[in-house]
Amino acid sequence: MVERVKDLDAHTPVYSPEQIRSIQSPMLIIAADNDIIRPEHTIEMYRLLGGGVEGTKGMPTSRLAVIPATSHLTVFDQTPLLLPIVLDFLGAAE
Repeated sequence: MVERVKDLDAHTPVYSPEQIRSIQSPMLIIAADNDIIRPEHTIEMYRLLGGGVEGTKGMPTSRLAVIPATSHLTVFDQTPLLLPIVLDFLGAAE
């Protein structure tokens, strides 16, 4: 597994905005508020998936969850917060 992670780090895929916009499936982006990924990048991804719109005009199918007081490594310790978010998203996707 370590070798696979090293390979992924060495060959991180880069997707164009057009490729992200072309994703048809609803997406749930989960981010930590103190992540190695900048919040601006996370929000940009969410907007490319149709998010960040004024909600009274219809909700996007994709969702963004920012977990507070969490890092990239500790997000998995936040099960009480994550579980209802994930289950609701999966239920909505049916």
